[in-house]
Amino acid sequence: MLKSRCFERISYLILVSAAPLALFVLEPAWGDVRPEKVQTSDVRKTNVYLPDGVVVGGDRAINDPVITGIRRAGNAGFDRVVIDIEANVNGSPAPIPRPPYYQVAVNKEEKRVVVTVSGNPRLSFDSEKVLAGFGKSPVVNKVMLFPRMNEASWTFALELKAAAPIEVFELTDPVRIVIDIRR
Repeated sequence: MLKSRCFERISYLILVSAAPLALFVLEPAWGDVRPEKVQTSDVRKTNVYLPDGVVVGGDRAINDPVITGIRRAGNAGFDRVVIDIEANVNGSPAPIPRPPYYQVAVNKEEKRVVVTVSGNPRLSFDSEKVLAGFGKSPVVNKVMLFPRMNEASWTFALELKAAAPIEVFELTDPVRIVIDIRR
């Protein structure tokens, strides 16, 4: 098992060596994350923004979610990014009580937000539509939809135009992860 995980890490490093921006994805898992920089997401908007660090949330017991969309909307004072999620049971959509486990990392020096969704997520959205939806964002410069490197999780990143704090929370009915990026 250890040999296999080591091989996966080495393979991953080789694959992303041509894309230096993707190396940030490794930092939350391998770097030193101080406990004071880790927060747990809420189930409602609280207007508490994190300028730098990691927000974790969701339920580790939820597996095989389907990410059906990533969308953006401008609001007074912030841009809202929503990740729509549903379950797949025997090929049909099914309700889940909350999102699967996820991490949202914001790095003010790199002006980047990195989102990782766990639980062996399946992707079922139009990437061109996602990219087009961020075209007029006053805060997001670029969306990077990374290929799945393993079955356990999927990661994407938002390159920001300027360093900005984020608020992360999850909503139900329908299930979604919400990231508000302050302007």
